[in-house]
Amino acid sequence: MRLFVALLLPAECRSAVADYCRAIAPAFVHARPSWVSEENLHFTLHFFGEVDPVLAPKLAGHLEACRQLSPPLDLRTGGLSFLPSARVPRILHMNAAIEPSPRLLSLVDELRAIAADLGAETDSRPWKAHLTLARLKENRVPQLSELPPPPRISTQLRSFALMASTLQRSGARYSIVGEFPLG
Repeated sequence: MRLFVALLLPAECRSAVADYCRAIAPAFVHARPSWVSEENLHFTLHFFGEVDPVLAPKLAGHLEACRQLSPPLDLRTGGLSFLPSARVPRILHMNAAIEPSPRLLSLVDELRAIAADLGAETDSRPWKAHLTLARLKENRVPQLSELPPPPRISTQLRSFALMASTLQRSGARYSIVGEFPLG
């Protein structure tokens, strides 16, 4: 099963972001975007990739143990950016600040250590908070400065979740395997 750990947005925040995406979608038509559905909006903390289902309970036990690494987190969203860069735009995302950052980064480091322990995928690149809005198939994108500003979201995130990703023709479908309160 394909597993990842994510910070989930409250429903009203996901709704505001989805409304914004619908508003700017016409500007991206030439980029042939694949928009993230409202219910799938999240901040990925770590992608484990394919994990043997037998290991899922062990993974959940590790996550339960590491939830104390961070108190509830304060989220503030910012502007839009492209990944990997504006010159090669493959992902449209919303920037974010999530505090306390040092505690969150400790949690991300622990998730990477858990992945290594389980023989799952890990990533050595610096973690950066971003909310993926769309995956782009073409480089023909508008100037972000010409778009209306994204909604400013300020909320507290009180838990993280172990998520399963099932790939379907219509796109990825996510389901919560377990949720872990922070603090």
